[in-house]
Formats: sequence, C-alpha cells, structure tokens
Amino acid sequence: MSQYHPSASDPLISGRAKLIMVTSLGVMLAAWALVLTWLISGDLEGITVIAALIFSAVMIGLAALARSGRVSLAAWLLVILLCVLILADTADYGLGSPTIGSYLIPIVLAACTLGLTASVGVAIFGSAIVWLIAVALSSGWYQSSAPFRIDHLTFNAPVLTVIFLLVAVIVGWWSRYTTRLVISHE
Repeated sequence: MSQYHPSASDPLISGRAKLIMVTSLGVMLAAWALVLTWLISGDLEGITVIAALIFSAVMIGLAALARSGRVSLAAWLLVILLCVLILADTADYGLGSPTIGSYLIPIVLAACTLGLTASVGVAIFGSAIVWLIAVALSSGWYQSSAPFRIDHLTFNAPVLTVIFLLVAVIVGWWSRYTTRLVISHE
C-alpha cells in the first residue's frame, strides 16, 4: 500500500497530495456513479461513456502528479477543471441546477491545498459566474435548458455568493491556522 503514498517528506505537502489524490478518486467515482445511474434509467449516451473514460484518465493523471510532489500544480489544475465543468453545467442548466452547489468542492479544495487567498479567489470567481449567468438569463442574452426564474437573480445569486465566500473564509482560515501550527511544531 505504501506505493500509493506521496513521496514528499514534508507532512503538509504529503497531506495535501493525499487530499488531491482522494479528491481525484472521489470525483472519478462520482462520474462513474452518474454513468451507472444513467445506464439504469435508460438515459445513457455513448459519448458520456467516452467522456467518463477521458475524465478518469485526467483524474488519474492529476493524482499521479500530486503523488510525484507537484502538489500545487495538481491542486490548481484540479480546481480549475472542476470550476470549468461546474460553469459549463450551470451555464447550460441555469441557477436552478443542483450542480451549482458542487462549486463548494473546488472552494474547499483550494482552501485545503492552496490556502486562504486562493480559496477566496475561487469563491469570488464562482460568485462572479453565478451573477453573470443570472444577469445574462434575466436580460435574455441567452437561454438555458431550464427556464429562468426571477428568484435566480434576486435570491439564488446573492445567497450563493454569501455561502461561497463564507465557506472560503472558514475553511481557508482554518487551513492557514493549522498550517502555521504544523510548521511551528516542526
């Protein structure tokens, strides 16, 4: 089992690498759980299986990158990839999509692997995307698959902004605190 552990001797780097590896594996398994769900429901399309295979290869690659010690690079790539996927889904289905809540994953991942500043940056980016989508839909600049409702602009966007920023600050501050604590005890 030790061959799957990151090679870094620094406990913080090693822990962050393990977190990236576990997150990559978890996201990959979640993708396959969706494929299985769509297979059972009869909604599965062949392109989805191909996309899941490619996505799995990317997740395995990011886990290997983290394991090799390139933790910050792996973390940024995973955070950016997750943000892009969530953005694409939200742009397609609108702010009523439950996927928008999964934006908390890259926010928390950034907080735990990259720090408070990165986490707040990811939260601000996600909030900006939410507002842009809400304003674009309310202005009729484009149509999403799901119908736009005014509460997406007046309720969803502000509440999501508050949630994203609070989670970024809470987890980011805690990560900063524990990092300093570990460093001071070495």
